[in-house]
Amino acid sequence: MRHDSALLDGRYPTAADQSRLLADQAKGPPAERKVVMTHHEHPNVTLAREGLEAMQRGDTTWMDQHLADDVVWHVGGNSKWAGAYQGKAQVLDFFTRQAQAMGGMPSVEVHDVLGNDDHVVMLGTAKATAPDGSSAEWKYTQVFHIRDGKTTEAWGMAENDAAVDPFLDGLPG
Repeated sequence: MRHDSALLDGRYPTAADQSRLLADQAKGPPAERKVVMTHHEHPNVTLAREGLEAMQRGDTTWMDQHLADDVVWHVGGNSKWAGAYQGKAQVLDFFTRQAQAMGGMPSVEVHDVLGNDDHVVMLGTAKATAPDGSSAEWKYTQVFHIRDGKTTEAWGMAENDAAVDPFLDGLPG
């Protein structure tokens, strides 16, 4: 009998696998029942966390290795930065230009990261200060489509575009 949710046959356990594990743990007299909780982060969640860390430190080599060649990166809102950036070169150029315009990457606090075999959703708060001293803070959602360890498509949305867009439009570039 298994008492953890470790990788099963080289795959991440499904909800059915986890239910069977919990059912097995609940059998027997009350004194013998044990529930063992383990934490196994989905590999795509780990990939998204590592990607955020790479962006924060300006590691374009890591980003280049983990973006699909035909990646599409959607930037929400109505600012001059909004739109779809297609292909790895355009996406990396967007990251570089925006970091230069802000004098660095926004500071980010991650609230939660949820993921499965196809998608990752990251929820957080970002804050950026432009070289002229103007600043903005916003809650965001990033949705990533991941295949074979690479982001193939991403969508970024801010909580309040009406507040964030004027800040982004005021950036050089």
